[in-house]
Amino acid sequence: MKLLVISDSHGRADRIKDAFELNRDADYLIFLGDGIRNLEYAELGNIPIISVRGNCDLFGLSSDNPPPTELILNLGEYTLMIAHGHTLHVKEGLDFAISHAAKKGADILLFGHTHTRLDKYIPAGERIGNTVLQKPLRLFNPGSIGQPRFEAPSFGLIGIRGKDVLTSFGEL
Repeated sequence: MKLLVISDSHGRADRIKDAFELNRDADYLIFLGDGIRNLEYAELGNIPIISVRGNCDLFGLSSDNPPPTELILNLGEYTLMIAHGHTLHVKEGLDFAISHAAKKGADILLFGHTHTRLDKYIPAGERIGNTVLQKPLRLFNPGSIGQPRFEAPSFGLIGIRGKDVLTSFGEL
């Protein structure tokens, strides 16, 4: 299973489309917020889209039932927690986000908001604040496809096959 992970498009529907064109074999597009309306204009065919809203998506959504700020998704052997990151306070550090994801039973935490790429593995037994991880946790932030900081516009790729997970970044 291949996941195309995109965050923080901030008006750049063209870049969402470009990332999709490079990864047409993806099974899902996961959008991590801040530019959720851009998905309507990106011409993404029939790929299933899983999305959460970010702090810049709070107003202007045309739906009476807007996407959540976080969700739990079970894919294969893994539980993914998907969030934009603003409610997890990721700009102030990652301890709260890690503890929250661990309490939710996540194996992988996907988030954006910082506009900076991150791929970090934390082993079971690691103490984060008052939380001791009962199982490993991977943190993954694809960076920003619309307004990156210090790097090229980017997206993330996650491959899941059985118990194996492979993460990588792509650039536009």
